[in-house]
Amino acid sequence: MKRRRGLFIALEGIDGSGTTTQTRALAAALAARGARCHLTCEPSRGPIGRMIREQLSASDPIDAATLALLFAADRLDHLRREVHPAVDAGAIVISDRYVLSSLVYQSLDCEPSWVATLNQRAAAPDLCVLLDLPVELAVARVRARLTAGDAPEERYDAPDLQRRLAAAYREHAARDPRITIIDGARPPESVTADLLARITPLIDELAVAFG
Repeated sequence: MKRRRGLFIALEGIDGSGTTTQTRALAAALAARGARCHLTCEPSRGPIGRMIREQLSASDPIDAATLALLFAADRLDHLRREVHPAVDAGAIVISDRYVLSSLVYQSLDCEPSWVATLNQRAAAPDLCVLLDLPVELAVARVRARLTAGDAPEERYDAPDLQRRLAAAYREHAARDPRITIIDGARPPESVTADLLARITPLIDELAVAFG
């Protein structure tokens, strides 16, 4: 019998859009249905990802082009070390951010075509979801986290930057039919239910293909 393959799901959105919350909630909902899930994120927890996280909150950070190169390198390492093995073993891998984040964030300061070229070897996810919501709501969530001390301030947290990022995400989604847009301004449980509705047909296809 052919080995069962899993799925690779990527959740995207500006800071404060709920990607981390929904990654965890979706995994819990799928696990309750008997699915085996693997949670991950980018920057990854690998050696390059740890370097990136340090730079995102550094007082004297590296330049934008170097950061774009690091993100692309971390992505390929992330796929090799973590994503592909888990998918090949039949898990549903849910990643908090993936390629679309680089196309949006790193293209703020670097040539977009160059950023796309850096990431052209990264495998496409089975489903890419953009959590879209008003920038003001996302910014308020980020400010609340900073005030509570739950996260350090990072180089992309400024409201004006977040507005540019939100516009860029929507432009990519308008051009790429592979990106699914979900309203992230609703109550978290409603967003999770919507995500489940989008993923369930993919799981059913797996059952038919490998059942």
